[in-house]
Amino acid sequence: MSLSMWLARLSGARVSILQKAPGDVNKHAAMGGVLLSTAGVAAVSAFFAMYSVLELPLLAAAFVGLAWGVIIFNLDRMLVVTMTRGNGWLLNLFAAVPRVLLAVVIGSIISMPMVLKIFEPEINSELIAMQAETTKANQAKYDEAYGKITQLEGEEAKLLAVISGRSTTTITDDPDVKAAKADLDTAEKAFQEASRLAQCEFDGTCGTSVQGDGESYRQKKQAADDARGVRDKAQSTLDEITAKVTKRVQDGSSTDIDNAKKRLPEVQADLDRLRKDREDLEKRGSTATAGDTGLLARLEALDRLTNNSPSGGQAHQALFLLFLCIELLPVVVKLLSSFGPETLYDRFVKRADDGSDASDKLWTDRDRVLAEDKADQKLAMERHRLDAQTQAHAATTKAVADKQLTMAMKAIDAWSSLAQQRTNQELRTWSKANGVPDDLTKPIPRSALPTSFRPNGTPSTTRNP
Repeated sequence: MSLSMWLARLSGARVSILQKAPGDVNKHAAMGGVLLSTAGVAAVSAFFAMYSVLELPLLAAAFVGLAWGVIIFNLDRMLVVTMTRGNGWLLNLFAAVPRVLLAVVIGSIISMPMVLKIFEPEINSELIAMQAETTKANQAKYDEAYGKITQLEGEEAKLLAVISGRSTTTITDDPDVKAAKADLDTAEKAFQEASRLAQCEFDGTCGTSVQGDGESYRQKKQAADDARGVRDKAQSTLDEITAKVTKRVQDGSSTDIDNAKKRLPEVQADLDRLRKDREDLEKRGSTATAGDTGLLARLEALDRLTNNSPSGGQAHQALFLLFLCIELLPVVVKLLSSFGPETLYDRFVKRADDGSDASDKLWTDRDRVLAEDKADQKLAMERHRLDAQTQAHAATTKAVADKQLTMAMKAIDAWSSLAQQRTNQELRTWSKANGVPDDLTKPIPRSALPTSFRPNGTPSTTRNP
């Protein structure tokens, strides 16, 4: 089987029918070549995906790529073979739509690993940037989740300061004193504001704008007096609390050191535990971030490249469309051919599917038998004619030979007689000239001559007299 016929067979053509239509061999061979090319691209794409992305061993990646190429070849061949010519272009179009959609899906799957491999240097750079961003974001999350570490570190520093004597508790730092001082500050601000409003009303610069003592002034004056009472009460409360805290500080300075010594181990234990948890979490996060180089991460990096770079997006689209067109080519060519006129191969296929070839074969076999019988009969007649001609030629040759022999014998006899006569005459002439008696020169009877000297026995080399 020739290479063209083998490729045509790969495309789904029937070799037995294609032999009757040799003009269609190249078209189907080209289709088979396209199917092989698509399968080859799919195999290489799968190999890159397995070897570069999943980091499989070389032989394993090659085996997976080869298997994927065979699968894609069978799918494409199925799409091409099942697209048969319908009764109208609309039916052909409807029948081709799902196959075209499936081809688009297959083309998208095939093209993606190839695009990732082509843009691999840029994708690796983008992955490094993405990992740095992820590490920074994780660090912020760790700081938020383990914010208590900062509080414990501050508490540890204070406790160490208390134990070492470098820090003494002051009255103003006491929470009760701070709260009483805050209440006094609030009351003082309220008194100052009430006094300002009362004075403003008395001066006539605000409120009713009537200068002097009046009802509005007396009301605001009463509010200022009430605010003074609240302030004085807050001052008394602050003085009482300050006195109590002062006495407690003086009596409990040694107690603070003891409490700090008791509290410090607890704070340090919690601090060590939280620090270790955060360190372990950071290690796991760093390992996960460094190992995040899989297919999804590369696709995300490719999306970022195409979104941030118009030229990169155009190159990505061009490569994607290229491999997509390679995958769509067999289906589109098959679809377009269904809209054209029927070829000789199509007509033969239709006849074979309709059963017309069976009747044609029956009549062909009958015609062949009749032709063979006629040929045998003609051969027998020709042989009989040749035999008759051979026999006639043999008989004619024999008759001619017999006649020639008879004529030759007669010629020899005539020559022999003539030669005898001339010999006798010459002998008599000689005898007369030499005086020899006639009886001495009398010719020897033919019967007395040796056979070799007889006229009939004369060699054929004797010259004619």
